Amino acid sequence: MEDAEEFIARTQSAVEPLFGGIRSYLQILESARPPVLVGSYSCELEHKKAVEHWTRENADSIKASFKAQRAFMSERYALAVLCGSLLQVATMAIRLHSKNKLIPDEFHGIVNDSHAPFCIGRRVRDVPIGLVIIAGRNQYNHIEDAKLRKPSSVIFEWLATKHGYGLQIRDPAFDLQKNLTWNYAFNVTGLLGWRSYQDYEYDIRSMLGI
Repeated sequence: MEDAEEFIARTQSAVEPLFGGIRSYLQILESARPPVLVGSYSCELEHKKAVEHWTRENADSIKASFKAQRAFMSERYALAVLCGSLLQVATMAIRLHSKNKLIPDEFHGIVNDSHAPFCIGRRVRDVPIGLVIIAGRNQYNHIEDAKLRKPSSVIFEWLATKHGYGLQIRDPAFDLQKNLTWNYAFNVTGLLGWRSYQDYEYDIRSMLGI
């Protein structure tokens, strides 16, 4: 049976093009960055006039930005396929090659022994990234289900609330209560910081102890 090192080598030719595709869609947005209004105003009327002036002065840039956003959104399903496929390969790497059997205390009752191999890696929003990966993969593969099951549902809840911005704010990028039919694979890979093959490989190697 292949080891983790060999798994990474044998899947590189499939994974690297995924990042090429992801970058090509991100470049749609980067091609027309929206202008930013910055200022300090003494009253609401002064602010209103400033916004009106800024809007007129930046009309072409604003129009180009909206056009780029529409073009990007029209490709969201293709982008989800690329990011979901990336999470699928990462899940397979962990499932096949993680030796971890320990479940952190705060995850007892949330994950069972079969998910222990995924309790590895650096943490984002208090969650080991191995669990973030499997949760993102499950949401991608079971988007048609009425409700995502544990532990993935709990992990998404943590991602939506343990962001440090205050208890009353739910991050819409991971809020399953807001939209059960949206595919969050792109958001998950973004949270992981996976926007290049090198970023991905570094985390896989770190999680698997290579």
